[in-house]
Amino acid sequence: MKKFTTVFLLMLSISLVGQEKQNKIIDALNSVVPYGTFEYALAGHKEGVSVVDIIPRFGLTGEWDFDNNGDYSFFTKAEFGLHLTDKNDFIKISPDPGASYGQESNAIFARQGYIGISSPFGSISIGKQWGVHYTLAGNIDNMYMFGGDAIGVYNAGTDGGASGAGRANQAVKYEFANDAFYIGLQGQFFALSTDSLGVRTDKKWLDAASIASYYSFGKIKVGASFTKGFGGILDPHHGEAILDDQLISLLIDFNNNNFHFGIIGSTFNQHEKDNTGIHFNGWGLEYNIKYNFGENKKWSFVNNSSIVMPFSDEENIYVSNRYAFELARRFSVNTVAILGFRYDNNTNTDGSKNGLHTLALGFYYNFNYPVP
Repeated sequence: MKKFTTVFLLMLSISLVGQEKQNKIIDALNSVVPYGTFEYALAGHKEGVSVVDIIPRFGLTGEWDFDNNGDYSFFTKAEFGLHLTDKNDFIKISPDPGASYGQESNAIFARQGYIGISSPFGSISIGKQWGVHYTLAGNIDNMYMFGGDAIGVYNAGTDGGASGAGRANQAVKYEFANDAFYIGLQGQFFALSTDSLGVRTDKKWLDAASIASYYSFGKIKVGASFTKGFGGILDPHHGEAILDDQLISLLIDFNNNNFHFGIIGSTFNQHEKDNTGIHFNGWGLEYNIKYNFGENKKWSFVNNSSIVMPFSDEENIYVSNRYAFELARRFSVNTVAILGFRYDNNTNTDGSKNGLHTLALGFYYNFNYPVP
């Protein structure tokens, strides 16, 4: 009886609201869109076979006109990741850990959360969000399960939050784009830095900054990005910014919808780790090929190849070298089945080979989220 009374009073209160206010409430609710993706794979290599999740997520996006002026609007996003299978460390599909440090084993964890304002002069947003570097690197992060190992986004086994190259932590971002041109500026504010001896100090100013831009010549896109850490820790814990982190990237990309080829090359300082957990200065290169074919272009062949290694003067022979292939079949606007294989040709710092060649059968479902 008490539950019925509560529901009745709630319905009565809504009905007593004026029609204009009711319309505003309905418009506000209609401006909020739920979305999600769910992807799982049966994967295995010589050390075993396991069911793994490939960063399932769900979230809400919203956009509202500013003072009834369609040229200006507020926008926001809250996105959460899911780990619904037991975590294992011997089969890794995606280089993206999905979660920030300390949340990797949580069943539900935060991925993004920000709010912003858009205008004819660009948009500005604040919170945890994709960094401007990913506007370029995302063109190469184009596989369903594998890929993205050398694009500088998921650096040192993180989600790129501290470096700002991935889902940037505590970031303020400005972006402007038209049909051919894009520019993005980004700053991160941790209030954490070091002095000349590597001792932690508080610094109430900019801790990391990024800039990215591209220009499209028809179907060809050329872009560059620069990310620089001004703060950081000399000997960071996992997920903290490292001192002197820097990434410079160049992108060349061709896309005519059914055929895509893109390549990104990077040089970096202290941005990646070797197999012993030591940061190093080096370079990376990764390309992506995607070809849609068959009736209604329901089939896709995708290939990424990547290499990351130290500069020759680093006296470190570590190499991360991977070749990934996928064959995908779209059954609807929401569902995809994928068969993939990744060949690892990695070299550890002691010169030993580390080749865990992985075969995976994956299934992908989404709602209100574009299928790649």
